[in-house]
Amino acid sequence: MMSSIRVTDEETLRVVKEEAGFVRFEIERRLAKSLRLHGGLVKGSESLVGNVVSGNFYSAQPFGVVDGIDYCWTGFPRKVEIERIRQVHETNDIVLLTSLGVSPSGEIFNVNSEFLAATVAGSMSASKIIYFNVHGTSFQNKLTEKPVQNLRVSDAKNLLEYYKMRIHPKGFALVDLDGDSPQQSATLRTPGSMETLIKVGYSMVALEKGVKRAHILAPENGALVQELYTRDGCGTLISRDIYEGIRRADVSDVAGISELTEPL
Repeated sequence: MMSSIRVTDEETLRVVKEEAGFVRFEIERRLAKSLRLHGGLVKGSESLVGNVVSGNFYSAQPFGVVDGIDYCWTGFPRKVEIERIRQVHETNDIVLLTSLGVSPSGEIFNVNSEFLAATVAGSMSASKIIYFNVHGTSFQNKLTEKPVQNLRVSDAKNLLEYYKMRIHPKGFALVDLDGDSPQQSATLRTPGSMETLIKVGYSMVALEKGVKRAHILAPENGALVQELYTRDGCGTLISRDIYEGIRRADVSDVAGISELTEPL
């Protein structure tokens, strides 16, 4: 079995604090600049320009000891302050969360950011969650060699089951290694493929928690706008509602077509 979980000791936690602080202020700076350049909502004669707000909008708890290993300051989300986040949104502000969560006793834990995003999105009943794939890896149809733009929940589940990957309730990815599967071995050796499967896993967590759609995109200029505001987008959409548009039927659709036409 292979796991994505890492032990966060005191030195690692110190580094994470420094990096999280730097990234937080850099994102705040860029978002604040964009908000002021493009303006905000207009109410009467007043333009409401939003702010970026960060704080303890969720609490964390420790992993503890798993399989005889003490994970020290590695943690996972305990509770999301839903009403506090909604209050901030009502004032046209953006909530920024970091991967450092604080426990009720004041201890700081290193939380997986993808799992945190899925947990918060599910708690807020968000309509979308968007993940960026660092390596830019996408899915391709073997027969048509065209990119796969949409996945149903059942397709995503089958994909994860095929590669024996799952997300632990505490937020880390687990892979049951199969020595007889060369396909799994080749995929796990490819960082981009492995990352994409993990993003699919966290997308499934979000969808199971109530989010309607999950997007996986390459971190390219214009990718987010193209994905959200064009018909075909540029990434992979996993949805638990119907969002496939009109396409040619294939053999896999025969059962569904038969079921639809049976009452007629």
